[in-house]
Amino acid sequence: MLGIVIATHGKLSDGLKDSAEVIIGATNNIATVNLNQGDDVQALGDKIKAAIHEVNQEDGVIVLVDLVSASPYNQSVLVASMLEEALQENVYVIGGVNLPMLLETINHQLLNTPIAEVPAAVLAQGADSLSAWHISMVEADDDEDDF
Repeated sequence: MLGIVIATHGKLSDGLKDSAEVIIGATNNIATVNLNQGDDVQALGDKIKAAIHEVNQEDGVIVLVDLVSASPYNQSVLVASMLEEALQENVYVIGGVNLPMLLETINHQLLNTPIAEVPAAVLAQGADSLSAWHISMVEADDDEDDF
């Protein structure tokens, strides 16, 4: 089973996992790692490494992080680059996580999608889930309904 690690600033990772479970029910093989104010960044790397090993079931691990080039991302990349080669080949770090991206990752976990196919699908879902709305976008309806 695909392993999923969510590593973020604050408790965002816990919130994302909780939100996913509200939508799809109980989840499996997902670990969360939080970087809280005042935490040691080096210790964050140790937590991420432990989480990767915790969820690794030989089908690959996706590490979802909140901000590219921030501490959770940097520590995830550093940890992944120092893993044993067999595991390193099957760990992908994806930045900019949002709830649709997590749901997409869980979907691929349930479908047993090969690990190499998952990152592109997750990134596409993240991009496709962005939208903006404003009242000016609504076309005026000249035909009013008569009741």
